[in-house]
Amino acid sequence: MSPTHSQFVVSAEASLFGFTSTPSTMKVLARSRRWRVTSALVSFSVAVSIAAPLVVFPPHAVWPVGGLAVGFFLAHRRYIERFTLLSATGQCPKCEQAFSIQKMRLRSPHPLPCDSCHHEITLRLPHGTLQEHALD
Repeated sequence: MSPTHSQFVVSAEASLFGFTSTPSTMKVLARSRRWRVTSALVSFSVAVSIAAPLVVFPPHAVWPVGGLAVGFFLAHRRYIERFTLLSATGQCPKCEQAFSIQKMRLRSPHPLPCDSCHHEITLRLPHGTLQEHALD
């Protein structure tokens, strides 16, 4: 039986077109298929159960359709979350201000707006890092 979570720390780089990349550190949590399916089902169930009692209010057909649409949307977002970015620290390549971000779904490469200069930094992991840490 595979674990449902596997946490690892990886050195990455923060890049911005026209500027020298800076080193950053990312703490990532790999998610198993079991966690993703369970989380997606819970998200779908909660959205539908909240919308179901609202069917008594006009317009009657909108609430269940909206509940299903929101449920599918939230379930899909949970299911595709193979990795969760727990934290990332580093410096902006342009303004050299420190950045720190909190828990969110990891995208590769991961976009990050700089709070100081308002440019969008790209956090890049070394090639193959996510494949070697994938749980399924």
